[in-house]
Amino acid sequence: MHTPRIFVSMGTPYTETYAKFRDTLEDFLRSQCQCDPRIIGKNEYPTGSPIGKIAEVMRGCDGVMIVAYERKYVQAGVERRGGANETRLSGEIYTTAWNHIESAIAYSLGLPIYIIAQKGLKEEGLIESKTDWYVQKIDFTSESLRHPDVVGSIQAWIRERVATRGKKRRAALEGFAFLKISDFTMEDWALLGALVGGSFGLGVAAAHWLHIA
Repeated sequence: MHTPRIFVSMGTPYTETYAKFRDTLEDFLRSQCQCDPRIIGKNEYPTGSPIGKIAEVMRGCDGVMIVAYERKYVQAGVERRGGANETRLSGEIYTTAWNHIESAIAYSLGLPIYIIAQKGLKEEGLIESKTDWYVQKIDFTSESLRHPDVVGSIQAWIRERVATRGKKRRAALEGFAFLKISDFTMEDWALLGALVGGSFGLGVAAAHWLHIA
């Protein structure tokens, strides 16, 4: 039985509360959702470009969970300073830029996205409610992950979006295993490239099927 893999986008915790939340979330995804959470800096470690590693790990995942919490606090500031629409900022909370980078990568790969955001966090970029995903706003405590509404929402997303995508992806790959290279159409090659995620994976797959064709 396939275990759904979920990429968890969460900045490195800088307080004990955030660290405990990350550990609780990882345990929740494993024990109550039967998923395999992949977390940069915890069980995935870049040796070169972080973005390259992030994209590589995401290609092997069935969904992406964005966990956005306070990284910057602006006590008093100005947005569009000197412009006609200058806006005063007061007590605004912003998340790490990596949440935005990783959500953009996930969107470009067509992966299901689920967003958990700290209450009071400034919504911007892809860290806001869209037609294709929902922002679950919670207090960042371990107890929040035990609330029935939160548990039910995450489990429904995994069941209806993540697990379903994983089954379709595996079925498509298994279908290619019965084709000979000579039977491949341009559409088949394009789909295979998207499924295995990039030219390297396509080359490995092609070599495999050339061997058995």
